[in-house]
Amino acid sequence: MASNTIYRSAAGRELIRRWCHEQLDGWDVPHERTVVGAGGAQTHVVSAGAGGTTVVFVPGTNFNAAASLPLATALVAAGHRVLLLDVPGQPGLSSGDRNLSRGRSSWYGAWLDEVIDKTSPGSVGRPGRRRDAVSPAPAGRVLSGALLAVLAAW
Repeated sequence: MASNTIYRSAAGRELIRRWCHEQLDGWDVPHERTVVGAGGAQTHVVSAGAGGTTVVFVPGTNFNAAASLPLATALVAAGHRVLLLDVPGQPGLSSGDRNLSRGRSSWYGAWLDEVIDKTSPGSVGRPGRRRDAVSPAPAGRVLSGALLAVLAAW
Protein backbone atom coordinates (compact mmCIF):
# COMPACT_ATOMS: atom_id res chain seq x y z
CA MET A 1 0.00 0.00 0.00
CA ALA A 2 1.11 3.59 -0.59
CA SER A 3 2.36 5.45 2.47
CA ASN A 4 -0.36 8.11 2.17
CA THR A 5 -3.22 5.74 3.02
CA ILE A 6 -4.78 4.96 6.39
CA TYR A 7 -4.50 1.23 5.61
CA ARG A 8 -1.35 -0.80 6.17
CA SER A 9 -2.25 -3.31 3.46
CA ALA A 10 -4.73 -3.96 0.69
CA ALA A 11 -6.05 -6.89 2.75
CA GLY A 12 -6.64 -4.54 5.71
CA ARG A 13 -8.49 -2.08 3.51
CA GLU A 14 -10.71 -4.82 2.12
CA LEU A 15 -11.42 -6.21 5.60
CA ILE A 16 -12.66 -2.79 6.81
CA ARG A 17 -14.65 -2.15 3.63
CA ARG A 18 -16.28 -5.60 3.81
CA TRP A 19 -17.23 -5.03 7.47
CA CYS A 20 -18.76 -1.64 6.61
CA HIS A 21 -20.78 -3.12 3.74
CA GLU A 22 -21.99 -5.98 5.96
CA GLN A 23 -23.14 -3.56 8.67
CA LEU A 24 -24.94 -1.31 6.20
CA ASP A 25 -26.47 -4.26 4.31
CA GLY A 26 -27.85 -5.59 7.60
CA TRP A 27 -29.20 -2.25 8.84
CA ASP A 28 -32.98 -2.52 9.03
CA VAL A 29 -33.54 1.22 8.54
CA PRO A 30 -34.32 2.16 4.91
CA HIS A 31 -31.38 4.16 3.58
CA GLU A 32 -29.48 5.23 0.50
CA ARG A 33 -25.73 5.20 -0.06
CA THR A 34 -23.98 7.57 -2.40
CA VAL A 35 -20.44 8.63 -3.15
CA VAL A 36 -19.68 12.27 -3.91
CA GLY A 37 -16.46 14.01 -4.83
CA ALA A 38 -15.51 16.68 -2.28
CA GLY A 39 -12.20 18.26 -1.39
CA GLY A 40 -10.47 16.12 -3.98
CA ALA A 41 -11.68 12.89 -2.35
CA GLN A 42 -14.41 10.34 -2.89
CA THR A 43 -16.76 10.63 0.10
CA HIS A 44 -19.25 7.94 1.12
CA VAL A 45 -22.58 9.30 2.41
CA VAL A 46 -25.45 7.34 3.99
CA SER A 47 -28.87 9.02 4.03
CA ALA A 48 -31.80 7.77 6.12
CA GLY A 49 -35.09 9.13 7.41
CA ALA A 50 -37.31 11.86 6.06
CA GLY A 51 -37.99 14.23 8.93
CA GLY A 52 -38.11 17.99 8.69
CA THR A 53 -34.87 18.25 10.65
CA THR A 54 -31.64 16.94 9.17
CA VAL A 55 -28.73 15.74 11.26
CA VAL A 56 -25.35 15.63 9.53
CA PHE A 57 -23.14 13.29 11.54
CA VAL A 58 -19.38 13.22 11.03
CA PRO A 59 -17.81 10.36 13.01
CA GLY A 60 -14.60 11.08 14.89
CA THR A 61 -11.15 9.64 14.31
CA ASN A 62 -11.08 5.92 13.46
CA PHE A 63 -14.87 5.69 13.19
CA ASN A 64 -17.22 5.64 10.21
CA ALA A 65 -20.86 5.61 9.15
CA ALA A 66 -21.21 1.84 9.67
CA ALA A 67 -20.01 2.16 13.28
CA SER A 68 -22.57 4.93 13.89
CA LEU A 69 -25.74 3.03 13.02
CA PRO A 70 -27.14 2.83 16.59
CA LEU A 71 -27.09 6.64 16.83
CA ALA A 72 -28.54 7.00 13.34
CA THR A 73 -31.30 4.51 14.17
CA ALA A 74 -32.29 6.55 17.24
CA LEU A 75 -32.26 9.81 15.28
CA VAL A 76 -34.41 8.39 12.47
CA ALA A 77 -36.82 6.89 15.06
CA ALA A 78 -37.09 10.38 16.60
CA GLY A 79 -38.26 11.73 13.23
CA HIS A 80 -35.04 13.19 11.80
CA ARG A 81 -33.39 12.86 8.42
CA VAL A 82 -29.80 11.70 8.93
CA LEU A 83 -26.68 12.02 6.78
CA LEU A 84 -23.74 9.88 7.93
CA LEU A 85 -20.42 10.84 6.36
CA ASP A 86 -17.30 8.72 6.12
CA VAL A 87 -14.38 11.11 6.54
CA PRO A 88 -11.66 10.67 3.91
CA GLY A 89 -8.44 9.41 5.47
CA GLN A 90 -10.32 7.43 8.13
CA PRO A 91 -11.32 3.76 7.94
CA GLY A 92 -14.58 3.37 6.06
CA LEU A 93 -15.92 3.60 2.53
CA SER A 94 -14.47 7.00 1.56
CA SER A 95 -11.00 7.58 0.15
CA GLY A 96 -8.29 6.17 2.40
CA ASP A 97 -5.87 8.98 1.47
CA ARG A 98 -4.82 10.65 4.72
CA ASN A 99 -2.76 13.42 3.13
CA LEU A 100 -5.62 15.34 1.54
CA SER A 101 -5.81 17.87 4.36
CA ARG A 102 -2.03 18.33 4.56
CA GLY A 103 -2.56 18.94 8.27
CA ARG A 104 -4.92 21.88 7.73
CA SER A 105 -8.18 21.89 9.65
CA SER A 106 -9.54 24.36 7.08
CA TRP A 107 -9.58 21.51 4.56
CA TYR A 108 -12.15 19.65 6.71
CA GLY A 109 -14.41 22.70 6.90
CA ALA A 110 -14.30 23.17 3.14
CA TRP A 111 -14.82 19.42 2.62
CA LEU A 112 -17.86 19.43 4.92
CA ASP A 113 -19.33 22.47 3.14
CA GLU A 114 -18.92 20.77 -0.24
CA VAL A 115 -20.43 17.45 0.92
CA ILE A 116 -23.45 19.19 2.45
CA ASP A 117 -23.94 21.35 -0.66
CA LYS A 118 -23.87 18.24 -2.89
CA THR A 119 -26.09 16.03 -0.74
CA SER A 120 -28.77 18.34 0.55
CA PRO A 121 -30.26 21.60 -0.70
CA GLY A 122 -30.79 24.51 1.66
CA SER A 123 -28.74 25.83 4.52
CA VAL A 124 -27.14 24.26 7.54
CA GLY A 125 -25.15 25.68 10.43
CA ARG A 126 -21.47 24.90 10.11
CA PRO A 127 -19.48 24.82 13.36
CA GLY A 128 -16.35 26.93 13.38
CA ARG A 129 -17.41 28.84 10.29
CA ARG A 130 -18.08 32.54 9.91
CA ARG A 131 -21.47 33.62 11.18
CA ASP A 132 -22.37 34.89 7.71
CA ALA A 133 -21.43 31.56 6.07
CA VAL A 134 -25.02 30.39 6.39
CA SER A 135 -27.86 32.16 4.69
CA PRO A 136 -30.63 32.02 5.68
CA ALA A 137 -29.98 31.24 9.33
CA PRO A 138 -30.55 27.58 10.20
CA ALA A 139 -33.71 26.71 12.12
CA GLY A 140 -31.90 24.29 14.40
CA ARG A 141 -28.95 23.83 16.69
CA VAL A 142 -25.28 23.43 15.94
CA LEU A 143 -23.37 20.96 18.09
CA SER A 144 -19.65 20.33 17.95
CA GLY A 145 -17.15 18.35 19.93
CA ALA A 146 -14.99 15.26 19.54
CA LEU A 147 -17.77 13.88 17.39
CA LEU A 148 -19.27 16.53 15.16
CA ALA A 149 -23.01 16.71 14.62
CA VAL A 150 -24.83 19.47 12.81
CA LEU A 151 -28.53 19.66 13.57
CA ALA A 152 -30.59 22.02 11.47
CA ALA A 153 -33.81 22.17 9.54
CA TRP A 154 -33.35 22.90 5.88
